[in-house]
Formats: sequence, C-alpha cells, structure tokens
Amino acid sequence: MPKLVSIRAPEMGRRCVAFAWRRIRRNWWLDRKCIGFLVGIGIVFGLSYYFMNVMANVASQRSKLIEDALGTRFTLPDVFFGFIGFVELLWMTDMFDALMFVPTAALVMSHERPWRVVSRLLLAWGLASLIRITTVAITSVPDPRPSCQYVSGNVFTAFTLHRCGDAIYSGHTLIFVVCAMVWTSFAPKNVVGRVLTTCAWGLCVAGSLIVIANRAHYTIDVLLAWYIAPGAWYTVAWFWYWQVTKKGRLLRIEFPVEVGRHRDSDTPEMCQRRRVQLGLTRDGTPYDPVALYLNTMRGEAELTPPMEDAQFEDSLLRPANEKSNSPESEVPMLAMKDSCVVAVDPASSLDDQFDEDFGPEQQPGSSSRDRTHP
Repeated sequence: MPKLVSIRAPEMGRRCVAFAWRRIRRNWWLDRKCIGFLVGIGIVFGLSYYFMNVMANVASQRSKLIEDALGTRFTLPDVFFGFIGFVELLWMTDMFDALMFVPTAALVMSHERPWRVVSRLLLAWGLASLIRITTVAITSVPDPRPSCQYVSGNVFTAFTLHRCGDAIYSGHTLIFVVCAMVWTSFAPKNVVGRVLTTCAWGLCVAGSLIVIANRAHYTIDVLLAWYIAPGAWYTVAWFWYWQVTKKGRLLRIEFPVEVGRHRDSDTPEMCQRRRVQLGLTRDGTPYDPVALYLNTMRGEAELTPPMEDAQFEDSLLRPANEKSNSPESEVPMLAMKDSCVVAVDPASSLDDQFDEDFGPEQQPGSSSRDRTHP
C-alpha cells in the first residue's frame, strides 16, 4: 500500500501542475494591451487610495484644531448609537475586512474570466475612493469614538488606522459592500452560488453593525457607503458594457477563451447567439447587422454578415421542417434574424448587457418568464 501511494502522489502532483498551467494559459494569459490597461487601473487605484489617506490625515488634524478651540470633545447625536451598545473591539472591523476580501479573492481565482472581475472590482473601488477624497475632508465632524488618536505628523507620509476625523464616509463599509457586489455579479448562478452570495451580504450587514458598535463611524457614514458603493459598481458596469464589450476591446480580459463565451459549460450555439446580439464577429470585430441590412435594401452593399455559421443563423428563426433554396428567401430570413435577435428581443438583450449583474440570460426557445441559467 505505501508503494502505491508513493507512485500515485507524483502523478497527482503532475496532474495538478498541468491543470494549473492549462488554466493560466487559458484564462489568465494577457496580451500587451491588456497588461497596459491593468497596470493603468492599478496606478489609478493606488493613487486614489493614497490621496484618500492624505485627505483623511488632513481631516484628523482639522478635528484636533476644532477640539482645541472648543476645549472639549463631544459626539454628535446618532439614533443607532442608542440601539447598539458601545464596544471597544476595533480589531473586529479589520477582521470583517478579511472575512469579505479573502473569499472574494478565492472567487476571482476560480472564475472563468478572472481579469474581468479584477478590472471591474478595482474600477468600482477606485471610483468610490475618489468620491471619498472629496467628502472626508470637506466637512469635519467630531469623531464618534472618544479614544481615537489624532494625526500629528506629515499628512503625506503618515498612515494610521482608526484615526480621529476620518468620518465621511466609512471606508470599511465600502470594502464590505464592494466585495458583496462582486459576489452578486460573478458568483455561480446555482444553489451554492446563491447561498454564498447570501452569506456575503450577511457578513456585509454584520460588519456594518460592528463598525457602528465600535463607534468607528456615525450611522450616516455607513449608510453613505451603502449608497455610493453600488452606484459606483453599476456605473462601471454600464461603462464597461458600452465601451469594452460592445466595441470588442480588451478581448483577453473580456473573452479570454472565445468571443461570446462566458463559462466553460457554454455551448457553441450560446456563444454564437451572444456574438449576434453584441454585433461581434468571432475575432471580436464589431459590426452593425441592422445597418448592414438597410444598406443592402438600398443596394449600397451585399448582404454578407461576417458570421461563420450560416446554418446556425438560419436555424435561429427558421422552423426545422422548413427549407428554402431560393435566393429571394435568404434576405428576409437574415433580416428577420438580425432585427429579432438584436433589436426586437429586449429581454435577451438586457440579460446579455449585464449578464452576470442582473441575472441569467434567456435561452433560445424560452420565454422571458421561463429562463434557466446554463
């Protein structure tokens, strides 16, 4: 028995290494343009976080000046402070950051389009951080925690957690909500994914209550984070769809395996249908099928849509028992296909727009009320 184990262990190791290498080549490999894009996102995100820290230091020093002028430290009235008792466990706020971030990182590692998740996460987080730069030092409020410490050093080099004056709005809650949005948009659309997403939102609520209980922030700071983080997330989602997905940009990030493929389990027909809906060819080149048809009707161009599978195109609308070999019937069929699939089918188009944000996409042959996810 030990001999068998010694023989199988190296074989299992080789298989694991081969699987990891195939996944890296298939899902993580990037071209130069995508690498430059991710480096740019990282730089912008780092700068936004740095200047957010600078402005928090400015707010802390201003709070010290206000306390010195008044001669006392006081706390603004807060409704939730009356319902949630005070605890001195600041380490729990940082613990909830880890509880949200570590599972989210595991989700990114296991996702079929990991760099897309990373890009969306950093863009939304960076946008919310830029908003926080404009709020944290504009209006100074008394710190809700009596034991907080003021920043006395250089505002450009000092870095202190839980400093006084770092109030509007809650950076910890921002992390909670952004990570929960990642689970909402990119978790598997099955029972396990829904359970994990529910757990993520439960941790998000619990972490927000811990922030209030520790008096790390006022309730208004926590609520603002809950309002701003989803807004930043869906703003980035809208921008990403229209400027990246629809225009066939950053293909190694958007579609690392095949244009139109979201998951490894997608069928070729599903990938082709997405390409038709997005107006993209197999290599990611955008085209406008409606404009193509209109130009054909005016005699300005021939009806040659850049699709690779004509039989599949016709089968989208043509009944299985219907066959037509006449040239006249091809133009209406392709035109009907383009108009119906791209322009007239709003439920399917909307689901494809934000497929992982707003729900599963509509399958061919199913109604908008009876949708199942692949």
